[in-house]
Amino acid sequence: MKAIGMLTLLAVIGNIVKLHYKVPSNLDSLSKKTNHDNFTLPSSSTEDSSSNAPTTQEGASGTNNKAVNAVIHVGPHKTGSSAIQHYSKVLHLELASDKYEMPWKHLKQNVNPWENQVNFATCFLPERANEHSKFPCREDLLEAGLSIAQQNNNSLLVSAETFDHAETTGVAELKTYLGQAWSNVTIVATYRRYYEWVVSLHCEHNKIKRHLAGHKLWQAIQKNETERLYPSIQDTLATIPVRGASAAVVARYKEFFPNVVVLNYHDKRKSLLERFYCDAIPHAPNTCKRVKEMMKNEGEEKRNESYDAVYEELTYAAHRSGMINVHSKEYCEAVTIAIKAHQEKTLKLSSDVFPRACPSGKILDDIWDISLRSEKDFIKHASNGLGYEDEVSLLSNSLNDDFDVYSKTRLCDVDVHTVLQSQVWRDFFAEEV
Repeated sequence: MKAIGMLTLLAVIGNIVKLHYKVPSNLDSLSKKTNHDNFTLPSSSTEDSSSNAPTTQEGASGTNNKAVNAVIHVGPHKTGSSAIQHYSKVLHLELASDKYEMPWKHLKQNVNPWENQVNFATCFLPERANEHSKFPCREDLLEAGLSIAQQNNNSLLVSAETFDHAETTGVAELKTYLGQAWSNVTIVATYRRYYEWVVSLHCEHNKIKRHLAGHKLWQAIQKNETERLYPSIQDTLATIPVRGASAAVVARYKEFFPNVVVLNYHDKRKSLLERFYCDAIPHAPNTCKRVKEMMKNEGEEKRNESYDAVYEELTYAAHRSGMINVHSKEYCEAVTIAIKAHQEKTLKLSSDVFPRACPSGKILDDIWDISLRSEKDFIKHASNGLGYEDEVSLLSNSLNDDFDVYSKTRLCDVDVHTVLQSQVWRDFFAEEV
């Protein structure tokens, strides 16, 4: 009778939780396949990556028959997520030896790209119809995630920057889902300064990538429809959502999860990959060792980097103005290379010194205010009385100088009209090209 009474009580509690969090039908069906053991998240405070101290594997597993660790990497977008996901594929054997699995492993069909669990993340974005249309929630990924804990008693690793879109309801649903099977939940996010993040997001939205630049330039020349090769960054600055920035994402997850690890994108004393796989992920010695070896021997591979397409813009503008006639893709590439060589080798100048059309003082002030506020939030999180004075000092000393550079370069558009009207470039296009 006592057992029946306890089951009834747990069922009632479960229904209350579902009503409070509005758990969607897919999560509701999954919860019926799990044991509703008593569950309490660890009461540890939020921590910096270098001090993450989760429950030990033996202790957590033995107390409530749940798997030990669930690590959810939530991005945000444009904070090194592509590199982290790429290496989750490279390191999957080492992760498995540390008893970490990703949901894709349990599926009968391949997921592409399998290292990015975007279709897992969209299950927790009930408000984002647009995301669901592009990347539908896959219930088999949710089931596979629970199987990792229930069948193998292994830890879970999921990385998807799409988690940065989760609103309060979605974060609550994620907590409910993870609470079914794992004793220790670690949320990992990366802090990137707002003004730098905005520029990177602008490049992402407009596909301003080094490996695409030549192709997009030739396509634009053939069409000859737009005044500039790429949209102005001024347009992006007017519409960019602050909610997607690091500080806002971290704040939403801290409301529900006591263990939120925030990695510092700007601290180059250790690679971001080493911070993630050695410091943020609990109990992964084999993976950590392999990452350190790879960083020492190969260096950190950059993935999905943004690109300042100044020379492509000048090639396009020179063609549009009639200074040159770009008649083939090969000639297009040759002109761009020649412009770059003239600026950097002949004139011995960087692309940063080109005249720029920059945002108004008000827009720059707004960007600075958001950046400074975010920086203070990160410093508060990083220090938290735990002795990170060196990191705090490093951030404080570099913020002003770095923003000053960005406000005159990457937050601006190259002023192609002024450049092409200068005598040095009039002579160049008349004589060299």
